[in-house]
Amino acid sequence: MNEIDKALEELESLKEVEIVLLSEGAERIGQDTSTRIESGFRLLDDCIDGGFREGDFTIVSGIPGEGKTTLARMFTLNFANNNVPSLWFSYEMTLPELWDSFDKMGADKTLISYAPLELNDDYEWIVRHMDKAVKENGVRAIFIDTLGDVVKSVKSQHELNNYANYLSQLCKDLRMYAIKNRVMIFAIAHAVKNTRSRSSETDNADIANSNGIPAQATNIFHVWRTSENTIIKIGKSRRDGTKKNWQIKCEFKENKLVPIQASGNPEELW
Repeated sequence: MNEIDKALEELESLKEVEIVLLSEGAERIGQDTSTRIESGFRLLDDCIDGGFREGDFTIVSGIPGEGKTTLARMFTLNFANNNVPSLWFSYEMTLPELWDSFDKMGADKTLISYAPLELNDDYEWIVRHMDKAVKENGVRAIFIDTLGDVVKSVKSQHELNNYANYLSQLCKDLRMYAIKNRVMIFAIAHAVKNTRSRSSETDNADIANSNGIPAQATNIFHVWRTSENTIIKIGKSRRDGTKKNWQIKCEFKENKLVPIQASGNPEELW
């Protein structure tokens, strides 16, 4: 941090903040928590009090190759069907690979989803491009694949030891960005392969470097595959905690997830 940045930070810390009635503050902030933005999956929306809201920060987690990005692409398609534009920061797929995956799901070239032509893993760079997409393209849903790719350069063991804390702070910053800019942010997060269930099923504690990540999320979805289906488990819903551990069974048809059954009993066998 240079001297100018330090001076600006000190000035910001000295700025007084108004103290107002809670009802007045809620009105002046302007975040709309009443309008539900449907996921396109009725069974899933039932678990998050009817759908997503602006300001939501959602984690989609699972071990590699179990369907996390497929679920995120499904949200993108369903949002687009309701004229909700999205923005993708795709670190695990090139743009041709990402578009090919949407094409196989039946998307055409009018899909209202955007992406930067080149990528940078610096958070401030990402913020500038989120600002640009929100202002110029009306983006309301932002996808980051994956959270672990938004990293500082790890040059020493000391920094590596603080990596979990860094990810926790990153999640906090992303949630505050979502609230301030009235958008939804979805971050895909890998889970550890040695899960507590000793299977591909994951839980909040299985999220890689999970120190503090679950606390920042509005919603957490865990995704894994069985021999016949894909399962989505509700790891957290800030607006309906009674649905924690509910599971949604999906069929995989024409490269899409099709929810067919929901259960509130995590011990039930499909």
